[in-house]
Amino acid sequence: MITINKGLKDKYKYLIFDFDGTINNTEQGITDTFKKVLDIYGIDYSNVDFKKHIGPPLEYSFQHLVGGDNWQQALKDYRRIFEEDKAGLKSKPYDGIEHTMQELKKAGFVLSVATSKYEPFAIQSLQHLKLYNLFDCVYGQNERRGFKNEILSQLISDNKWEKDSCLMIGDTCFDVDGARDNNIDVVAVSYGFESRGVLAQHAPEAIVDSTSELLQLLIDRKG
Repeated sequence: MITINKGLKDKYKYLIFDFDGTINNTEQGITDTFKKVLDIYGIDYSNVDFKKHIGPPLEYSFQHLVGGDNWQQALKDYRRIFEEDKAGLKSKPYDGIEHTMQELKKAGFVLSVATSKYEPFAIQSLQHLKLYNLFDCVYGQNERRGFKNEILSQLISDNKWEKDSCLMIGDTCFDVDGARDNNIDVVAVSYGFESRGVLAQHAPEAIVDSTSELLQLLIDRKG
């Protein structure tokens, strides 16, 4: 069911997608990598809800999970293990996402990705899924930016996009809050890693439960 908190504008030009939990179900690869890293440091993760660490930047996660003087090395270990294990290939796109992207592209939207995932891993995963060419640009975490608000700010600024024409689409409160920090509208998807109840508390313009509902919402209201 589509929940609309206030009337969406009739037209956006730039659609900015989160990656993990919005385009791609990356839970398996990310969780496996987290566990291997925490094993290195002898940390008990039996009570850790790893879904809460899919969305925020890794710096945030390892400061909480490892802390002390080890979190920066743990971050390096994560990237090394993720690459060695080809963990990005364990993921799969959400049902209908490729069709949704293709239809949005045909409708004239400019598609991009803004993710707190390490940028090379995001690009690699999109190429593996054969979705990379649908996007005009992919912005992820690098040495200059990590949190969603920073990534969105850089993306919009570099491309000189009008904020009124931008719409963020993501599955966590980090996506909603990052969009708010940049004064752009946001649609949340409930099929990812955040519950509908938590998303509703952050008051996005709309919440959709499937890729087909997202397509219906955007195509029906465009033009």
